[in-house]
Amino acid sequence: MTLNGETLRWLVGKEVGITTRGDVYGRTWDTERFESVLDAALVRDYHKNLIYIAIKGGHTSVRDISKHTDLDLMRVSYLLADLEKTNRVEFAGMKERVSAFAAL
Repeated sequence: MTLNGETLRWLVGKEVGITTRGDVYGRTWDTERFESVLDAALVRDYHKNLIYIAIKGGHTSVRDISKHTDLDLMRVSYLLADLEKTNRVEFAGMKERVSAFAAL
């Protein structure tokens, strides 16, 4: 899912232009700096996809998702908010005083 995502295609497509001609402000980026941004974006997308797959697999609470994916609780919570904004998951209610999420 991460490799087929829009983020990867967009960043790879822009790499040569940004590292040779510069960004929209005319600033040229060195390859290492651009690749560090690319790596960070890919890790973020990968983690979001892990969370999405965990929810589809029945892991609906933040704590359960964290255990299943081996991601930090704060990271899961932060990325769940992002997944909600992009309509990939939704808050499904409370189960025994624990927030539950569902994949869309």
